[in-house]
Amino acid sequence: MYSVVVGVGNPLLGDDAIGLEVAERLKGEVNAEVKKAIAGGLELAEMIAEYELAVIIDAFNGDGVKEIDVDEYEESVANHDIRFPSAYHILSRYIKMPKVRIVGIGVKNVEIKEELSKETRKLIPAAIEKVKKILEEENGFIGKS
Repeated sequence: MYSVVVGVGNPLLGDDAIGLEVAERLKGEVNAEVKKAIAGGLELAEMIAEYELAVIIDAFNGDGVKEIDVDEYEESVANHDIRFPSAYHILSRYIKMPKVRIVGIGVKNVEIKEELSKETRKLIPAAIEKVKKILEEENGFIGKS
């Protein structure tokens, strides 16, 4: 299966960058293309359009690491176009869109700074394991082939 993992976030907004950090750590560790996105909505939907499976990693306002339903997903990044779920459903009318699974990482503070808080950093291993588990469920393996 041709898969992509996309870390979403803003590197200038502290804990909002958690998706970008998790994606960086997954490079070379999984049998999927790994990308980073600072945009959401239509741009994110277009970024995943050529794949069979897309795993999106993003911050959400809450606790822990959990899977989020596509229709409930609200990108944490500032976005001046339509929300990702709407963009995904619109594009799926015209082109084949991938199956999407979203890993949300709960954060409490999104403020202007260029580093993650200690509390959010502690969630990185759980997020990495969640992504690997999803890839294993969908693809049957996680390592590089």
